Amino acid sequence: MSYQMWTSRQRLLAQASAFVIASVVVTTPAVAQEDSGEAPSTMKLQTVTVTAQKRTENLQDVPASLQVLDGSQLAAQGVTNFEDYVALLPSVSFAGQGPGNSQVFMRGISSGGDGNKSGSSPSVAVYLDDQPVTTIGRVLDVHMYDIARVEAVAGPQGTLYGAGSQAGTLRIITNAPSSAGFESGYDLSVGTTKEGSESYSAEGFVNLPIGEKAALRIVGWHSKDGGYIDNVPATTAFTFGNITVDNAPFVEEDFNTEENTGARAALKIDLNENWTATAKVMHQNQKTNGVWDHDPEDIGDLEVVRFFDDSGQDKFTQAGLSVEGKIGGLQLTYAGSYLDREVDYNVDYSAYAEYSAYIPYYTCYSSGTLDEATCTDPRIQYDSDDKYKTMTHELRIQNDESERLRFIAGLFYQDAEHDYLNVWHIPTIPADRSVNANSQLSGYPDDAYFITDQVRNEKETAIFGEVSFDFTEKLTGTFGARFFETDSDLKGAVGTLFSGSPLIDLSSGESGEVFKGNLSYNFTPDVLVYVTYSEGFRPGGNNRASTSNIPPVYMSDLITNYEAGWKTTFWDGRARWNGAIFNMDWDDIQITRFDPAESFLGLTANVGTARSRGIETDFSVLVSEGFQINGAASWIEAELTEDYIRNLSTQNVDAPAGTELPDIPKFKLALTGRYEFEFMGEDAFAQGSYRYVGERYNDLFVAARQKQDAYSIINVSTGIDRDTWGASLYVTNLADERAELNRNAATFDERITTNRPRTIGVSFYQRF
Repeated sequence: MSYQMWTSRQRLLAQASAFVIASVVVTTPAVAQEDSGEAPSTMKLQTVTVTAQKRTENLQDVPASLQVLDGSQLAAQGVTNFEDYVALLPSVSFAGQGPGNSQVFMRGISSGGDGNKSGSSPSVAVYLDDQPVTTIGRVLDVHMYDIARVEAVAGPQGTLYGAGSQAGTLRIITNAPSSAGFESGYDLSVGTTKEGSESYSAEGFVNLPIGEKAALRIVGWHSKDGGYIDNVPATTAFTFGNITVDNAPFVEEDFNTEENTGARAALKIDLNENWTATAKVMHQNQKTNGVWDHDPEDIGDLEVVRFFDDSGQDKFTQAGLSVEGKIGGLQLTYAGSYLDREVDYNVDYSAYAEYSAYIPYYTCYSSGTLDEATCTDPRIQYDSDDKYKTMTHELRIQNDESERLRFIAGLFYQDAEHDYLNVWHIPTIPADRSVNANSQLSGYPDDAYFITDQVRNEKETAIFGEVSFDFTEKLTGTFGARFFETDSDLKGAVGTLFSGSPLIDLSSGESGEVFKGNLSYNFTPDVLVYVTYSEGFRPGGNNRASTSNIPPVYMSDLITNYEAGWKTTFWDGRARWNGAIFNMDWDDIQITRFDPAESFLGLTANVGTARSRGIETDFSVLVSEGFQINGAASWIEAELTEDYIRNLSTQNVDAPAGTELPDIPKFKLALTGRYEFEFMGEDAFAQGSYRYVGERYNDLFVAARQKQDAYSIINVSTGIDRDTWGASLYVTNLADERAELNRNAATFDERITTNRPRTIGVSFYQRF
């Protein structure tokens, strides 16, 4: 580490510490007022409980950057899916192409190439209850009903959460069964979209006490989101062979629809006074048709041209068992889970036929030469059949949080298998051009010209722990460490008729450790400041080929985080303001890139360094009785700190130092105001929310990247909100904004993924 880099970090932390102290000074008058002898206000913000540090704690006592969306917020905001809740988390960004087809990033850590199934793993870990459900390129899109909370833990969480928690961790915690009493309810919603079709949902839950020591909670749902993208009539002419085709069989209005059906059950049993066991199972089936892209520049608003079927099905079953108990003064926790997920989808890949110089060798080849007179229709259909199986076990032991010296220690094991068959079809391909004509490949569809048939297995074994010590009543120090071992296997076949060595059998592994240090200081019971040093890693893996620029194995990359933050509560408990300033150094970056000049396969290499620094903050203010404002924002500057050179022999700079990392807005903001009042004897409410996402690029490579426009979304709702029933009228995307969620950098055309147009709807709920 150079002296210049060290002094820069010292200066950043010094500035951050000064800012935190200044914030403390600002809040001091409010704290002093509490001690002035005046009667305290009865209006207070609700206490937010979290388990991000694997202990049950008050959010304001956790010395970490942590944003929480509780169940009431999720319901009030109409959150039903991944894109909905990510929009409310400013430190989180994403790149996606529709339901279940997204990549997630935190604190600016993105290389733009994290979607290749054979490439680098995600830098953000996603948890469903106690199990990591992280997958490459396809975040598990859980239907968000009867959810206790979403926790977004920003920055490296390598000590407690391990591989993949390199830039942060997203946790979805479902509601647990309760033996306190019977409870049930249902929710209904229907809406219509401008220039689109209708949507509806029906959801329900029941909590059944079974005696005094057990309870069963059952949840179910079905929803359909109507389409708003039209696949319009068109023809296209392929240059080589002068073949013209039309898409008449696939023309359809509002063809991008989604249906989601699922259920969840949890059984909790108090085995005795000290031990509790909870078993959970969840199943979800998500079906999609069409694409969530349009081409406003060449075709028209909310219009696209597709020449083959686009459809998909994403279904999963998760089963888990947790056992908690006490042995003497220690608490022991076991959490085991199993996830079985299957994703099948079809995509029109015809644009590649015009882009690629190789396709004529499959459609125009005759008597050993390319002959345009013999060309057949080169349109391509891509099919993917993905099977994910993940088994996770964790055993933790910890002492009581009231102790001056506190510790948590654990063992972790994960075995994740991804079995995927990807087939690129050309329906008119001659038999001697099919992949089956390769003597080493057989048993694939007759019209397949390219296949990827692989099994990827990733294992992690780790021992981890954290120790906290209260030096004084106000000053606490924490040290954490994780020692891990990862193994990666990649087996199967990949290639075409022309592949000389299509079979692969690759293995690699590594071991290492990551550390964390934290100091926190409570100026008052309502004002906490902290500084943190933490590390996060992403495991390495295998390349299916190697070149002069890219080795056969890529290693883990590391993020080193320097952070200063604050947690404050003031105005007699009616206001809360939290935040953090951070600097993260990213070394040995894993970049996965498909470059036909290098290889016809996507390959991954460790290249260069980057830095992400910024500020993230959130607040809540209870302005008056029934009127609350919540807000969160982030400013992030994420960029390369070294030139990236893809081809070492030419030394051409593909992305110079200072290049902004892709898919990361510099500024992101979410604001919500809710006013509850009495109207004609009923408990009524009015709510408005505003979300802003700044400009960002869609690729790392300067020659290919495009800027994605900033966008703003406004949602409003009003209605009756009683304890036993409620009804509301809502409008989402009030200004009918066309958000550029993603300019697709890898689809060989200019489609833009966009959001749902203005939607007006009504909802009703009842509780028993």
